[in-house]
Amino acid sequence: MTDGGPTPDGGSLPGPEAERSWLRRHAVFPRKRLGQNFLVQPQVADRLVRAISLPPGTPVLEIGAGAGALTRALLDAGARVWAVEVDPRLVRVLEERFADPIRQGRMRVIAADILDLDPAGLPERPAGPIFLAGNLPYAITTPILLWAVERRRHFQGAAFLIQREVAERLTAPPGNRTYGSITVWIAYHGAVSRIATADPGAFWPVPQVDSSLIAIRFHEVPPVDLRDPARLENVLAAAFGQRRKMLRSSLARLLGPDAPRILHAAGIDPMRRAETLSLEEFAAIARLTEAPPR
Repeated sequence: MTDGGPTPDGGSLPGPEAERSWLRRHAVFPRKRLGQNFLVQPQVADRLVRAISLPPGTPVLEIGAGAGALTRALLDAGARVWAVEVDPRLVRVLEERFADPIRQGRMRVIAADILDLDPAGLPERPAGPIFLAGNLPYAITTPILLWAVERRRHFQGAAFLIQREVAERLTAPPGNRTYGSITVWIAYHGAVSRIATADPGAFWPVPQVDSSLIAIRFHEVPPVDLRDPARLENVLAAAFGQRRKMLRSSLARLLGPDAPRILHAAGIDPMRRAETLSLEEFAAIARLTEAPPR
């Protein structure tokens, strides 16, 4: 299968070679310090876009556009794309490859670090929430996820290619060995689902791990009631900071000698460990430690 678009020399190449040709034209090689593993398999990009079923005209903020494999699939599906890319070499690739959609106003290239970007300040930003998509660098997947949930009011949902191990952690149930603080914190903000797995050969350079496609549907109303979500964040950090200890010990630094009493009041055995608690149980602890309203 080809990538469905022209290559720099005007010919038609097999899918992965069509993507690599754009990188070769600009003498771009992956930079380890940026965690670059370029998506070069067009079928994977097409599968991601089909899975999220975006109506034509949907505004999409793409994180780490790279050489444009996913960008191309989003544009082919009729999306309006704001492609964020921190690497100046790749900004030039994107501007050349997508010159026509840029002229037509269907795409903007933004040279920026996504972690420094304010979604409210996007140029020509449409009214209403936008969609997030991206092939996320493994090294900064967690910071990007946290960035997204902190700004979730701007977004209607997200679809990401991430390391399979992280996808398993995000969707793990209580009691699973991969269940952790980020599992619970993301669940407070949105519902995560795993859609598909991409093998290492879909990327260049070839990573040592599989990747997973996940979708996040951000909650309009959180599934648990909290006055102060930051208190839940603090409880999670304390509980999982010493995850092998019983809660009466792991929460002692945060709650002091009242930890056992608060746990009993929440209906939780102080002898349990953090990885066994549900979001609802962590929320019960957080509510009991919130400051009373003024």
